[in-house]
Amino acid sequence: MTVENRAQTAAPMEVQPQEKTAKVTRIKWSMVAAGIILGLAAFFLFPDSLSLEGRGVVGIGVVMAFWWMTEAVPIEATSLLPLILFPVTGIAPISEAAAPYANSVIYLVLGGIVLGLATQRWNLHRRVALLIILAVGTKPSQIVFGLMLASAFITMWVSNTATAVIMVPIGGAILALINSLEGSKVTPKLAASMLLGIAYSVTIGSMATLIGQPPMALMKAYLGDNYNVEIGFGQWMLVGVPFAAFMMFASWLVLTKLVFRSEVAEIPGGKEIMRTELAKLGGLTTQEKRVIAIFLGAAFCWIFLPFIAEIPAVAAAAPFLVNFNDTSIAITAALLCFIVPGDKVANGPLLEWSATKEVPWGLLILFGGGLSLSDQFTSTGLSEWIGDSVGGLAGVPTLLLMVIAIILLVILTELTSNTATAAAFLPIMTAVGVGLGIDPLVMAIAVTLAVSGSYMLPVGTPSNAVAFAVGDVSMRNMMRGGLWLNIISIVTIPVVLMTLVPLVFGVGL
Repeated sequence: MTVENRAQTAAPMEVQPQEKTAKVTRIKWSMVAAGIILGLAAFFLFPDSLSLEGRGVVGIGVVMAFWWMTEAVPIEATSLLPLILFPVTGIAPISEAAAPYANSVIYLVLGGIVLGLATQRWNLHRRVALLIILAVGTKPSQIVFGLMLASAFITMWVSNTATAVIMVPIGGAILALINSLEGSKVTPKLAASMLLGIAYSVTIGSMATLIGQPPMALMKAYLGDNYNVEIGFGQWMLVGVPFAAFMMFASWLVLTKLVFRSEVAEIPGGKEIMRTELAKLGGLTTQEKRVIAIFLGAAFCWIFLPFIAEIPAVAAAAPFLVNFNDTSIAITAALLCFIVPGDKVANGPLLEWSATKEVPWGLLILFGGGLSLSDQFTSTGLSEWIGDSVGGLAGVPTLLLMVIAIILLVILTELTSNTATAAAFLPIMTAVGVGLGIDPLVMAIAVTLAVSGSYMLPVGTPSNAVAFAVGDVSMRNMMRGGLWLNIISIVTIPVVLMTLVPLVFGVGL
């Protein structure tokens, strides 16, 4: 069977592309005006103890944050404001305002996205998902766990939206096949636990790596640019993977044992369903093997190369290895996808450049806008001023302040873009933290983890939206499951800050 035939055989497992139509964006003029008014009010109301440039950054930051949160205009377009307003107002020259749009972390994310596209092109993602599901058993709770494990693993390396589009149809196909079996019927609880399990684990798994979702990479770039704190890929995984593992297990318990306990003890023929779908893919293709080799090589370098480069013998023989950072590795992997042969007939590579039309370029611009804004928080002295201004709260217990901040961000991120929320609040909260004696790394991690988890509403994350769109999950059920996970997050994040973060980074609450 040819690769092309295999792809056609597997096609029913995915959402079929619809005919593309022009998306109409409606500008919320009242929100546009409200943002400008709030920005001007902030500029004039802030005291003269803050520099004129600092007050300008406050005003521009308020406009951007308000437009991001209300989506008065597309959030990507809002992210271009620093390129206009910073030079025009004299806050920063265009070269300084534009530099963050080429931050190295943006290319780290780009490399991860390209690697994910190559994985999708050759159906490797589907094979991994089915193998994991096949390994866990045929009870409803086991199938849910298998879907969640597959979703979490894939989204560590592939975008949230892509993972949801990959996994939700697989879950839907399993539900349809269960309904077709004699003596078996999908119950609302089973459908909810399966689809919500996929949605939640996509969100949770993406927090395990720096390329899993945008706020993680934004945190890395912000700390590096403003506090000279470098977070290594493998270093973050020492925090992210245990946190994600615990949250995924907790969400599985909530969905299958607490909120949506299945009335069915066993699904007849469940393993055969998985085997049938896996058989449609055929044996591991040459292209899949090559993608696996590139992927494993990148993962190995991300995790182990920093330690290998510091070995005296290696440092003497290959001193250049110390300059090979996470971004260099990601771009090398991406470049290999465009070079290594994939299509024998046309002598083409594993990934054609035309595939980059799927790259979320707007997201990379959003990164740049957030980083440009945060750079000026530091350059104009605004961060220092905020830190000095909150000194009066020094008597309040640090843990209490942290929990309050986490609760507010968890609630806010249910209604707003997590990337935009991270971009708006990272500079503010780290400045507050410094003023209260909290290490900026600790505060940045707290903000990032808090804004990254959204479970209660379809608008919270792309995975929630995709799962909700299937039609088998009600808003009430999503809110029931999501409320529990929000509570668990609020409790778990401070524990991570007091345990894993000190162990890995040497600082804590």
